[in-house]
Amino acid sequence: MQRVLWMAGLIVLAVAPAVAAAPLIGPIPVDGELVETNATTWVAQDNPVEITAIQVVETEAGTQLVVETASGEMLAPTFSTAGNALIVDLPNAVLALPDGAGYEVFGPAEDIAYVSATALDERTVRIAITGTDAAPQGEVSRQANGVSIGLTPGTAGAAEAAPLRVVVSATRSEEEATTIPRSVTVITREEIQQQTSVSRDLTDILGALVPGLAPSSERTFTAASLRGRDAVILIDGVPQNVNVRDFDRELRTLDPSIIERIEVVRGPSAIYGGGATGGIINIITRQPDEADFSATSEVSVNSALGSLQGESFGYFVQQTVSARDGNADILASLSRGDTGASFDGQGDRIPTIQGTDESENVSLFTRLGYNPDENQRLQFSLNYYRESRNSDVIADPSVDDEPGEQKARALRVGQLSFPEGGGPQADRNLILNLSYRHDDILNGSLDSQLYFRDNSSRSDPRDRRPRPFGIFQGELESQNWGGRLALDTPLTDSLNLVWGADYNRETTANTYNLFDPVSFDDSNGRVNRLIEQRPLVPPYTLSSLGLFSQLQWQTTDWLELSGGVRHERIGFSVGDYTTFFGDPIAGGDRNFSDTAFNAGAVADITPEISLFANFAQGFSVPDFGAVLGFADPDFAVNSDVQANQPQKVSEYEVGIRGNWNTVQASISGFYNTSELGSTFVFDDATGLYELVRAPERVYGLEATLDVQPSPTWSLGTTLSLIGGEADLDDTGEFVAISSTRIQPLKLTAYIENETLPGWRNRLQLLYVGSRSAAFDAEVDPSPINSYAVVDLISSVDVGPGTLDIGIANLFDAFYFPAYAQRSSGFSETFNSAASGRRVTVGYRVTF
Repeated sequence: MQRVLWMAGLIVLAVAPAVAAAPLIGPIPVDGELVETNATTWVAQDNPVEITAIQVVETEAGTQLVVETASGEMLAPTFSTAGNALIVDLPNAVLALPDGAGYEVFGPAEDIAYVSATALDERTVRIAITGTDAAPQGEVSRQANGVSIGLTPGTAGAAEAAPLRVVVSATRSEEEATTIPRSVTVITREEIQQQTSVSRDLTDILGALVPGLAPSSERTFTAASLRGRDAVILIDGVPQNVNVRDFDRELRTLDPSIIERIEVVRGPSAIYGGGATGGIINIITRQPDEADFSATSEVSVNSALGSLQGESFGYFVQQTVSARDGNADILASLSRGDTGASFDGQGDRIPTIQGTDESENVSLFTRLGYNPDENQRLQFSLNYYRESRNSDVIADPSVDDEPGEQKARALRVGQLSFPEGGGPQADRNLILNLSYRHDDILNGSLDSQLYFRDNSSRSDPRDRRPRPFGIFQGELESQNWGGRLALDTPLTDSLNLVWGADYNRETTANTYNLFDPVSFDDSNGRVNRLIEQRPLVPPYTLSSLGLFSQLQWQTTDWLELSGGVRHERIGFSVGDYTTFFGDPIAGGDRNFSDTAFNAGAVADITPEISLFANFAQGFSVPDFGAVLGFADPDFAVNSDVQANQPQKVSEYEVGIRGNWNTVQASISGFYNTSELGSTFVFDDATGLYELVRAPERVYGLEATLDVQPSPTWSLGTTLSLIGGEADLDDTGEFVAISSTRIQPLKLTAYIENETLPGWRNRLQLLYVGSRSAAFDAEVDPSPINSYAVVDLISSVDVGPGTLDIGIANLFDAFYFPAYAQRSSGFSETFNSAASGRRVTVGYRVTF
């Protein structure tokens, strides 16, 4: 047994990743006094510190690992774990032991099987401390002649199987992921950073990592479909969804570099209010670092790798600064990006309508925090994101008149001009967020916030002749403000209550800019001369007030129950207006109310295996923009809106999770229904998708598997299989729901290896299967054929920073994304191929 542990420790010493390590910062005892230190001061030494002795000693305080230096210089240990080993990296240090070799000792203490030290590189020493049952824990203290690390035994499986603590949207409280009775995916900051090597678009990142989420449409804005229904998207609790569809910019409102983690709660939920019939995507932004001061600089360039076409080059630059002074802290980040043109797997230029090609974006994020005492925190954040697109290549509108066309042609017209108004595609999003937390109030904790969001979007010009819209572009203006209040109140040691209230008020309007067809045709589509601004959707207001409570009960050591209720009151108001087609409509007010429930249980069958079951309800209001914008002449707000009342979705889910030292797995099945669903059916007569309210049922299977066969290797896979049907004619006969909502089979897989210390490589696969059920039912104009794409991500420590290299679509596959395929027959200008091979090279450094 000791020999096995020795070999494991030797492997860990050679290859355990150092990137997960975090510098210890804080007061350390020096000559009997506490001295405040940080990582910057510890490593800001010109010459490496010489380590002259290493030994394990037993003291009254326990086992100590003593590291002596030549002149008593400071060392800055960083800790990480791998298997049963605690990894201690000592930067700016070299081994100078008496015999000129490394250090190793077997069984120096009761719970320590093996300790070894070796040079990781020319200025870093790595010490691996292998425990007999688990990785020990370490606490550093300053000694007169170096540093001492106090060692305490770890708990078996703690390093790999430690439950993940997240601010879970399903319960509005901090809860261990393994105790949640439903499927939750948490994407860490490190995973987000890794994925930005192939794409900085959150739809691409989430589509590659989250089971149940539809695959990315690639460069085109689409709504996030989660388990076949709508997802609510939050940034630090601030809702990003807009009631008017067809803009779908919710995931293009911040840069991924400022995200700490993303929590995806799969399945309907009402705990954050209406809209989450498919789930919640909760984006949590970064907090200031623990150091007194730190700064990170990042720069990257990207290009189509076929012939390195000059038009395809893009770049990204960012600077982030974090600082602390007493009880106050600040984090500020400013970034600028430019997206080049895209080329498909055959080397052809890809035209995109309402997409991200040839876009320029600016992202500014600032967070100010103040801690009056250890129990309170007040913070204010500002998030500003602006993106605009300016391309001299458009999709030839003539392909919309050619059924069966497989790829929209690229038509170079020169830079688009807007001499009388309007402009190129653009998006702007501003979030102001003030929050306050108190951890010792009413025998529990309080979380509160006030927020304001101002959002505007403008689409590309579109030629829809001979339809009545003509040549137009849409402009959306939306503002919402509100507040949240939640109290986490322990009732007993095993019983906990979370309760509170939310309020949100949204005002939205959608205007169409109409352009002169003569100027457009004479310039071959370059000149867009504004002749009229006509409202499609008049300004209207949605307000909601929700009251909720959520109870958690640890009945035994192995069984936890939870349940809750939320009551929502929704108000809708619109003034008198004239429709786009000239029909006068009398305004009015309507009120709706709804109550949703949830109940769940988690049973620990063994320390590694748990079963969970859950019933949850969610609800969403209809797209009032579609209701108002296409109202019939005899439409009456006070009566007809009732037919478009909110839909309630009820879901049943069961699953099993396993969490071992080197294996993590889960599988779950779900079934949900709604008596008044919202589905789209393609109308051959108009060439448009029509909204139909009808009974629905959606069901599916999701599975995940992650394996770490050695400290340097990891691999895994996810599977999403979803089906859905609707009773469109209310006759009891169900037909397939459109692929606008129900995704084909999605399979992801990855294999990752630390090839050399500091050099990591990852291959990842996305496979999207075929789906023809909605086409066969004459719901969709086209079926979906399968495709697969492979990405390569590589990062290597170079100098003081990290060099990142990503190759998207490594094998230069020529394919059409699922979104483009199902658009065929509806709008060929949206039916364009995916990007071919594309490379991104970046470098980032923290100091």
